[in-house]
Amino acid sequence: MARVGAVSEAASKKRQPNEAELQAEIAAARDDLVASIAQLKEQTAPSALVRRGKAAVTGFFVDEYGGVRPERVAMAAGAVVTLVVLRRWRRSRRARRYCMCR
Repeated sequence: MARVGAVSEAASKKRQPNEAELQAEIAAARDDLVASIAQLKEQTAPSALVRRGKAAVTGFFVDEYGGVRPERVAMAAGAVVTLVVLRRWRRSRRARRYCMCR
């Protein structure tokens, strides 16, 4: 029975916020929400996306001292050349398949 009294004493010690405190809390939450939305809009703007993409690509091809990483440039060039060669080869095979010149 003492336990029930202890719970009611703890509940009575805990005071309820008044209307002004609730309004201040709501206003603070609203301000936080507005700031979060503004930050999201800034991060998802096309210029910000381009800036981050450019930084990512630059970070891949440039070392910490600002010099170009030749091995990474060579890998990218090799990948581009491979794609171009494969597309041309595929087109030539496709053209030969439908050619009536035989």
